[in-house]
Amino acid sequence: MADAKSRPLRADIAQAAREIAANLSADSSTQGESRGPISPAVSDLIYRGTRFWGLTQTRLKRLASKSPEPQIAALLSIAWAALHCEMRPSHLIVDESVAAAKALTDTKVAGFVNALLRKTLSDPDASRRDFEDPVARWNAPKWWIEKIKQDYAGQSESILDTLVQRAGLTIRLCGRHAPSIEAYCRLADACGLKARPLGAAAVALFPAVGVEKIPGFTEGWASVQDAAAQHACNIFDDQKSPPDHRLQILDACAAPGGKSIGLAQRYSGVVWAADSSAARLARLARDMARVRHTLLAEIRPVVINILDAGALEAAEMPKLFDFILLDAPCSASGVTRRHPDIAWKRTPLSIASVVDTQRRMLDILWPRLRPGGELVFVTCSVFSEEGEKQQQAFLDRTPGARLLTSPGRCLPQARPDAGQDQDGFFFAKFQKPPDETLPLSSVATLCDSTDRSHELPIATGR
Repeated sequence: MADAKSRPLRADIAQAAREIAANLSADSSTQGESRGPISPAVSDLIYRGTRFWGLTQTRLKRLASKSPEPQIAALLSIAWAALHCEMRPSHLIVDESVAAAKALTDTKVAGFVNALLRKTLSDPDASRRDFEDPVARWNAPKWWIEKIKQDYAGQSESILDTLVQRAGLTIRLCGRHAPSIEAYCRLADACGLKARPLGAAAVALFPAVGVEKIPGFTEGWASVQDAAAQHACNIFDDQKSPPDHRLQILDACAAPGGKSIGLAQRYSGVVWAADSSAARLARLARDMARVRHTLLAEIRPVVINILDAGALEAAEMPKLFDFILLDAPCSASGVTRRHPDIAWKRTPLSIASVVDTQRRMLDILWPRLRPGGELVFVTCSVFSEEGEKQQQAFLDRTPGARLLTSPGRCLPQARPDAGQDQDGFFFAKFQKPPDETLPLSSVATLCDSTDRSHELPIATGR
């Protein structure tokens, strides 16, 4: 097999098309499954092709009498993205895409691909007008776009425009050994990187590089984490805790562990990193070896389904926690800069299901919070029903819950040179009254323990 440098473009296009088609398949059993090792070049084609999936739906309606099979639609999406950004000379992109189509199917289909690509090039005005369709412009189904417009009205187009821009690399300076922001920017410059401060501990790095080239990553005091997500690592108020008190902190949806590590670098005590996936928690164990010398708190991974109230009661963890962080399963509508496939893998029904899962998680975890303690609810979503509406619904049904100051709604931004670059998040911080003594046995009456978490398979625990 040829090495990566001599591998023909047609092979990369064909592999990327297979990956996109499988990832966007209606068959959830194949979503997210890789069909083999993926090189950086193929990974880039996958991102670009998925980013143009909305454009592909619009253009196929104009140019084709019927939609091709998924792998060919994915191949066309890759080719149109490559032509748009002038990745290679146009004739080379067309020739290599046609060759990839032959490898995936047959000569007849390859002719179809050739015809559509040449039509695109022969009528550039029509091709430009395709981007005027909202589905093409914002790479999302119409119902998704309308949902954001209903929530944000005059701000919606700016938010949608931001969510289709490629996200950069942001790191969090963490631990006692980390330098100041200013010193880190000088260090990055000495390593041939451009750095821009984004917050108290957040720095944007240009260009994006592998973790092995990030200054401080190997040493444990620099970690990759979006600027908005970093709020979760220092959001609790520990000023009122007695000096000798060992804080008990629950990270309720912890995998892959970035938040647990951030909490352990900020607070003293024990961070209980709970998640239903043992495989995803394994990454936390690997990262702990890298950052162990920077931790103030002990991290204890626990494999448990938070939606199972009985399992939570029986777990070898404290019955009550000082702080609880619930980075809940959500639509992930705030992180489509990084994952442009998200909007195409959701449905209105799946959104309603995950909103209900969030509600049930909040109700199960509230009784586990000690009087005077704080529970933080987080989603990487821009939808109000996973943010402001969920917050208000919890306050309405939870007597005594007090809403504390928090970052609240963090809208996506993509201006790193101006110190503004983050994904879309929502934070709500609740405090339990100091005199509340809700019995733990009431958990069973708050919500059932049926596990529906599989209905929206997305990554949590950023």
